[in-house]
Amino acid sequence: MFNSLINLFSRPLDEIRPATHEAGILALSALFIRIAKLDGNFDKIEKEKIKELVKNRFQLGEEKTENVLVLAAKLESQSNDNIQFTKIIKESVAYEDRFSLLKDCWLLVMADGTRSYEEDGFMRLFCSLLGLSDKDNAIARQLILKKQGNS
Repeated sequence: MFNSLINLFSRPLDEIRPATHEAGILALSALFIRIAKLDGNFDKIEKEKIKELVKNRFQLGEEKTENVLVLAAKLESQSNDNIQFTKIIKESVAYEDRFSLLKDCWLLVMADGTRSYEEDGFMRLFCSLLGLSDKDNAIARQLILKKQGNS
């Protein structure tokens, strides 16, 4: 399965077939890992938040979640192309659900209690790649900050 995903990510965009549910799970999980690493500090809190987000978003059991995260970590480390991840995510997440996904990403960014310029910049790019607006990004961020009491 992992090799087929590596092949999927190495092909030109116009050759990629519609993503399967599993590819969407792996792409989003890999992107979560990438987001957590942006500030240069991938700590236990962020790892636990990723595990929680993946488990809840996809309603996976503990063992399946662990397996997905191992594969996603390998995938993330072997790919430097955010567009490929985002393309698969867009194919597997309905437009109406992307705002919720954006909020999950902000939960992950804020899991360690701080925001870096790299995280802010990536979130603006990711939001755009998802087809959402800067306003959507700002609203999602504000909702998460308010929820955490950090307005």
